[in-house]
Amino acid sequence: MNTTLHRAAIRCLVIVAASGAAAVHAQTVTPPLTSFVNNPATNASALQQQAGVAVQDMCTALGRDGGFALAGAKQDLFLRCNEMVETARTLQGGQAVFNRSLGYTNGNDLLATIQQTSGEEIAAQGTLSTQVSAGQFANISGRLTALRLGGASAAAHSRVAQLDGALSPSELLAQGFDIDQRLQLGGGAAADAQASDPIESRFGWFVESSYGFGDHDQTANEDQFDFDSVSVTTGSDYNFGSSVLGVSVGYDRYTADFDSALLVSGGDVEVEGMSGSLFGGYFGAGWTLNGIATYGSLQSDVTRRVVYASNNAACALGCGANRTLTGDPDGSYVALGVTVGYEFTAGGWDIAPSLSANYRDVDIDGYDETDTSNGGLALRYEEQSIKSTRSILSLGFARPISRSFGVLMPTLRLEWHHEFEDDPRSVRAKYVLEDTLTTGASGAQDFACSISCFTMLSDPVDADFGVAALGLSTTFAQRMQFYLIYEALLGTANLSSNSIALGLRGQF
Repeated sequence: MNTTLHRAAIRCLVIVAASGAAAVHAQTVTPPLTSFVNNPATNASALQQQAGVAVQDMCTALGRDGGFALAGAKQDLFLRCNEMVETARTLQGGQAVFNRSLGYTNGNDLLATIQQTSGEEIAAQGTLSTQVSAGQFANISGRLTALRLGGASAAAHSRVAQLDGALSPSELLAQGFDIDQRLQLGGGAAADAQASDPIESRFGWFVESSYGFGDHDQTANEDQFDFDSVSVTTGSDYNFGSSVLGVSVGYDRYTADFDSALLVSGGDVEVEGMSGSLFGGYFGAGWTLNGIATYGSLQSDVTRRVVYASNNAACALGCGANRTLTGDPDGSYVALGVTVGYEFTAGGWDIAPSLSANYRDVDIDGYDETDTSNGGLALRYEEQSIKSTRSILSLGFARPISRSFGVLMPTLRLEWHHEFEDDPRSVRAKYVLEDTLTTGASGAQDFACSISCFTMLSDPVDADFGVAALGLSTTFAQRMQFYLIYEALLGTANLSSNSIALGLRGQF
């Protein structure tokens, strides 16, 4: 038999086999994969249950559309879902049709394969996107607290350290000094050098940069990953004496790398943000009030891997997958914050309690993945809207130390955060190829569920957690300020996070 006739014979056999498979499925009350993931004995997670049913329903629809006789990405998707269906059949005591089982003898291996295809990496994208505005808030708050005189301001709510004078903030105000004049009374040599200088300019500038790092543990809903971040903010403001108004621009980049394990095979998520902010503050006799408003754009690059092997070397038409899927959704966010605080001195220490309220609204566009192997495993994700409403109770301590070159100030800050929007986030997804089988929506922005839709939930948000920070600032005679501060996240269930910040401030 020549090659052409041989291929035709194989294709004919495959079509006949597909018809037989359809007949078998038609006689099954509950499709094999659906019954497998919904069986309590398999201990499937909620994500694995939903994704398993979606795979089964997509496979059934593709079987009706032609099954093994399909071509291109459709055929690839049918082969991948069919091998999972047939594996579920054998694990439940049945016989795989046409030797299309992956050969697993442990149900956990099939559950891991299902989760590999589910796209749960999208949860990390939402987590990183919500952190972008937090980095900008910390940087801008640093500038505002630098303008609050008294060492207490150095420790109050955000990465900041600042000089102190021999007099407390309330004492300086009582003597009629405005903000710029208080900035000149830093104590020690700095005070001697500046006490007689007139205020050259009420315009100030600042640059702040921070580097963060941490990791997220593996859970039933979210993958394990390590992350790092860079946040940079620069801005300018005008000092009115008892108040300040300013603008800033910022850049943030957060990157997460997924660890290779049974449930995930690597990949990464990168979120970049550009933002602009308005901020202002009022400084009274001990009392302070400030506010920040930020708008930013987001651009993400999501790469996930789908890797699972077959233990059946004789699997018909080949089984298993090793794929890379990519996407690059855009987004935007709005963030608002207000802080009220009070500063006083006791026993040589500057103490600054404060209360903040922050609101964030992050929107991420829906998008279609690209299966870089021209296969059919790409998913479509619905657009996301993530909201955060948070209160922050802070207590700061600082102690100024005069030196010949200026003023040193070690600081300690403790914060308690309460998140009011603590329900798990949800994202709907389906196979991109679903729309080729229906007359439904054909774009990622117009999401319609008909065959393979399933919902992914994030972990519950930590409603209460803490932040602790240690810092050291230096103020020089020319009213230049430099600081270094280390910050750590405390009391979260599955996340660890640390940051190191550097800042430089001065006047034009």
